[in-house]
Order: sequence, then structure tokens, then C-alpha cells
Amino acid sequence: MQIAVMPMQPRRAERVLTGKHAPLSGPWTPEQVKWLRRIGIVALVGVVALFLWNIRTILPLFLLGLCGAYLLNPLVDRLAKQGLPRTLAIVIVFTVLGMAALSVLILVVPPLIDQATQFVQACLPPKGRYYLLAQQLLTTVERRALRGDVPPFIEESVRQMWEQMGKFLLGLLQGTLASLSGLFSFVLLPLIVFYALQIFDPMRNRLRWWVPAEYREALAELVREIESLVGRYVRGYMVLCLAVGVVDTLFLSVCQWVFGMDFALAIGVLGGALYAVPYFGAIITTGAGVLAAYTTAQHHPIACAVTVAVGLIGINQLFDWFIMPRLVGHRVGLHPLTVLFAVMAGGTLMGVLGMLLAVPVAGAIKLTLQALFPYHFLPDTEQEDAAKMTVTHHSEGGDKA
Repeated sequence: MQIAVMPMQPRRAERVLTGKHAPLSGPWTPEQVKWLRRIGIVALVGVVALFLWNIRTILPLFLLGLCGAYLLNPLVDRLAKQGLPRTLAIVIVFTVLGMAALSVLILVVPPLIDQATQFVQACLPPKGRYYLLAQQLLTTVERRALRGDVPPFIEESVRQMWEQMGKFLLGLLQGTLASLSGLFSFVLLPLIVFYALQIFDPMRNRLRWWVPAEYREALAELVREIESLVGRYVRGYMVLCLAVGVVDTLFLSVCQWVFGMDFALAIGVLGGALYAVPYFGAIITTGAGVLAAYTTAQHHPIACAVTVAVGLIGINQLFDWFIMPRLVGHRVGLHPLTVLFAVMAGGTLMGVLGMLLAVPVAGAIKLTLQALFPYHFLPDTEQEDAAKMTVTHHSEGGDKA
């Protein structure tokens, strides 16, 4: 059985495209219809919010998949413009990235596993290096506490740290086992990115027609500015993180060769991964490097720790001041206090992923506020000029009256 599809009438098509609909007929007044629409919108938003809250455990996976599709979409569009079918372009991009990721896994993962194993063994009794250091520290504190040289709260803190060490190792083992159950999510992630890439452009064009015609062009311009900012920031920082990880690893490898310290590769990879987190990433990487240098160096541990601290801080400053502005462009124009607040808020809401996305999201919010309230984002001199022009305009209008 065939179903006949009636073509849309021209007047109706014009109303749909322009967003202008005829008022509802019936016993309702226009004011009542307006309030009914508002109530319906509020109810719809509430239902959607309740639905998202109930499925909040799977939202980070889909959000990560959409971010991956957003980053890969320009590459797919460029291949599609060459005449390739979009599905074939997506397959080519996935193949190239998959081969690159496989190469990195083969080269980096085995040494990382080896260093992680060494770290766990160094924490285990009875001959682990960190175990012996902690035991020596506890013995020293207890001996001085008996003589009254150490306040009671310090002794209690050291005892709690000793107890937490065993809990940490147990949690590390449990986390490793739990991560095996998370492999299913990593299998789903490429599928989410693949299908999101197929509908990315059509979905964006369809969403554009949901906006009223009088706001459509302004919103499109705002979206283009946000895409430019976020895309430049994220893609640039991906390259920067890779470069920082390589440079940190090379520098720490030299320190390992000179002083005999351990965990050079692990700390270098950590430095590259955390470079995208403003302020906190450099602090965590430098702290981990200094701790590893002081506790694992075969000779001159203090000199090794100082060298590692100066080197890691210098590498971060070099990339921050000279390489990052050229590769990423100027910063997103946020005050350092705003950046700190955004990073802490992102970490509270979404953990590490929230800290990574905090700065571009804050930049997008700033662009949106600039579009809505442009006067409040003008420099002080321009605000004064605008205020003077407004006063002059009103005074001239009063004189004419």
C-alpha cells in the first residue's frame, strides 16, 4: 500500500521557515495562548532536565563522543569537499588516527606498565623503597614524640598517613579491576564518534531553523565565533600537550641518566596530559617530579630535585609565553581569577574532564555575554565616550523639543 504525501502549501512553508505561525483559534485569548505556550516550554524543560538527571551516569561518555566528533568534523568536511562520500571520509580519518594511536600504545604503554609495577613494588613491604622511607619517618616521629620534641598532632598525622598507605594500595588494585569493566565504554566511544560525525552537519543545519528568523543570523555569527575560539583552543592544546609531554620526557630522561632517578617516562606523560589544565597541571607535575627525584635519585638527591623543579617550571613557562601564543593564538581573554574559578568549578562538577573543558566553556560564555550585553564589555574609555554621546543625544533632543 502506498501512502500519498501531500506537498506543503506555500503559505504554510513560509510560516514554518520564518517562524511566524497563525494564532490558535478557539475560546482562548491571545494573552492566554501566550501563557499556555510559556507553561508548555517550562514543562518541557523540566521533563528534559529530569530525564538528563536520571541518565547522568552515561552523559560524560556521550559528551566525550560529541567533543571527539566536533574535533574531527573539519577533517571529514575537508575530505568530503574533495568529492569523497562522507562515510568513506570518516573511515579514512578513523583509520589514520587508529594507526597513530596503536603506534603510541605499542611504544609508550609497555614502559608505563613497567614503571607502574616498579612503583607498586617500591610501596610494598618488607623491602620496598617507599615502605622503608615511611617506616623510618614513623620511627623517627615516635622517638621524638616520646621526648616531647614533636607536637601530638604531627604524630597523629604521620600515623594516619601510614594507615592510608595500605588503603591506597588496596584502592589502586580495586581501581585497576574496576577499570577493566570500563573497557566497554571505550569500545562504545568510537561508535558514538562515528555516528555523530555522520549527522553532525545535518543536525546543525536543522537546529538553525528552530531559531526565529530575526535572531538567526546573529546567532549564527555567535556560533561561528564560539566554534573558532573553542576549535583553536582545543586543537592547539592537543598539539601543545603532545609537545610538552615529549620535552618533559626528554628532560627527565637526561636527569635519569645523570642522577639515576626513576619514573621519567611516567612523569613526562603526566606533564603532557596535565598541561591543558591551567596552573594546577604545572603544580602537580612539578611536585611529582621533585618527589620522584628526591626519593629515587642514586646520588645527589637534593641537586636532582632542584634541577627537576627548575627544568619543569622553565619548560612550562617557555611554552606558556612563547610557543602557546603562536600556536593557539592569544588567550581567550579571561582574567586569571576567572580561569582559576572556572577550573575549580569544572573539577568539582565533572572531575578531570571538567577541568580540561573549563577554559573553553568559560570563553564561550564570555562571547555569549558580549553578544547580549556589548556595552558592559567595552574598555573604560569607550564606555565613557558612549555615555557622553548618549547624554549629548538626549540633551539635543531636549533642546529641539
